[in-house]
Amino acid sequence: MSVEPILENLNPSQLVAVTHFEGPLLILAGAGSGKTRVITHRIAYLMAHYGIHASHILGVTFTNKAAEEMRTRVERLVGNQQAPLIRTFHSTCALLLREHIVHLAPTYTSDFTIRDEAEQRALITECMKELHLSPEDINPSLVAVMIDRAKDELIGPEDFVSRRGGSYDPTFIEMIDRLYKRYQRRLELSNAVDFADLIRLTVRLFQERLDILNHYRDRFKFLLIDEFQDTNYAQYIFARLLAEKYENICVVGDDDQAIFSWRGADPTHIFKFEKDFPKCKVVVLNQNYRSTGRILKAASSVIRNNSLRKPKDVEAVRETGERIYLYAARDEMEEADYIAREVTRLWKLENVPLDEMAILYRVNTLSRVLEEVLIRWQIPYDVVRGLKFYERLEIKDLIAYLQFLHNPSDDLSLLRILNKPRRGIGDKTVSTLQAQAHRLSTSLWETIQQMVQTSTLGSAATNRLKQFIELMNELKLKIATLKPHELAGEILNKTGYLVELQNQGLEAEERLGNIKEFLGHLEDFSARNGGGLREFLEHIALVSEADNYEEIEARLSLMTLHSAKGLEFGVIFLVGMEENLLPHSRSVREGTIEEERRLCYVGITRAKEKLYVTFTNQRSLYGSILFNSPSRFIWELPREDLEVPQPWALSRFGAESE
Repeated sequence: MSVEPILENLNPSQLVAVTHFEGPLLILAGAGSGKTRVITHRIAYLMAHYGIHASHILGVTFTNKAAEEMRTRVERLVGNQQAPLIRTFHSTCALLLREHIVHLAPTYTSDFTIRDEAEQRALITECMKELHLSPEDINPSLVAVMIDRAKDELIGPEDFVSRRGGSYDPTFIEMIDRLYKRYQRRLELSNAVDFADLIRLTVRLFQERLDILNHYRDRFKFLLIDEFQDTNYAQYIFARLLAEKYENICVVGDDDQAIFSWRGADPTHIFKFEKDFPKCKVVVLNQNYRSTGRILKAASSVIRNNSLRKPKDVEAVRETGERIYLYAARDEMEEADYIAREVTRLWKLENVPLDEMAILYRVNTLSRVLEEVLIRWQIPYDVVRGLKFYERLEIKDLIAYLQFLHNPSDDLSLLRILNKPRRGIGDKTVSTLQAQAHRLSTSLWETIQQMVQTSTLGSAATNRLKQFIELMNELKLKIATLKPHELAGEILNKTGYLVELQNQGLEAEERLGNIKEFLGHLEDFSARNGGGLREFLEHIALVSEADNYEEIEARLSLMTLHSAKGLEFGVIFLVGMEENLLPHSRSVREGTIEEERRLCYVGITRAKEKLYVTFTNQRSLYGSILFNSPSRFIWELPREDLEVPQPWALSRFGAESE
């Protein structure tokens, strides 16, 4: 395989990063600097020039979409050679745990279920009931956050009090401790893990079994990690453990785009990397291919005010471009009208496609007025949030059937399907079954079978449960012979779920359409990936928020700044640029202004050609009238690069009205 195409059109810093061979490498990639190009070309160069076999390379990123894009690019570069393993952190750890989780607890098997966020909260709520705690005592969502954060810091239930005890009120810690222990025990009994466990348990496996760790060190001699600034402590330790033997670790990141500390990410890992790997080579990708000169200059003017960062003089490759439009509105209605007017002008008169424009905001609440005005202006739009496809009721039901058939110890899935469609198994019967399962420390499925055999329940309940058992056993036998989409079809027909839905008439039309879409997706997944039921269930469990974004033709996108990370548009409207919104009031109280500034930087650098920044003198929000000052980040924009439609607004910058 020729290396010339791999090195074609790389700038000097990209060339250094791509051709580096052994030893640790830190690539500081400024916004729009072509980091994905560098990672994929580096992988291809390792294979083509240095002869590294694909099986010895592991690429890790944060979303399935990014992993798929990297895989596709590498395959294009290496031709018909085998492509290396490129996956997300969670998917990589799930793969390893499928092989070795049996070493961690006797209840675990390779067919473990991965709990999503909704299922995690449902299980926590069940644990609260068992411990006689109510939402008035403690919020289930807060419990989930506390458990996730503990796991992200590699704190197991056995260490929770000793590691967290001094940080919070003792009564609060005692409640969390009891819930964490009960929740984790329920997971283990159900042969299930949550997202945070995927990383935590893999690290634990590496720490407890040196033979397994060394096996993967020898297998993945070259490790490449994207978006390194977004790693949490557990992910950082996972990477460090894996790379310590050969130190052929390449990490790519931008501390200026670290915006996820609220979910455990720690941008200081970029600084720690050079200490953990003293022989580290540092390469700065400082040419921006995305934004015009003025947009990049504005972003740089803002971000340079942060103290916790590695300085980077990023240069624009593109032309200087237009000035940045700054609009001061009286209120949120005038702000929305101005945006709608500009969108219409760009769309109708300048032929800018709607899907090349996006409105970004700090909090979802700001979308309400924008949506009302866009509807009035008849501008097609899409809000990038809301109910994800896999979280819709009928899809969750069908997935629960598939999860249970795959893993009969999955109590949550069994509870969901036990009376769907309605088969006369009432709440009293379910409560009795759950209580017995808890007493015996057995799965709900085992308990049902035992109680049916001993006729412990009344005859009516016993007969209904017996029919359910027979039906599930019949469907379980079909796993080996049917493709996943065929099995799903059998479930819909044999259980009567489809008939019950069809009997609801027009009300169920959308739900039936969702099921049809799901079956088509399931068939397509099997055809493209050659995977069976286990692979599909793992795939959908690991789909992230970013993976749910799809470019919808001829629609304007509305989304939060966090959701916009990794995306780019020709035109960006950065709205609500006011104190207490951006930066958020919480960040002012908690002293996390630098992360808010990074969030602003991310928003600015999503724009390729045009950037609009808007703020209001007053805003109706949360049932009150707010009189916020313009955001401090506006003052950090270069005055000479601003276009201000209202001359009086120039006085805000200390300039005389023109």
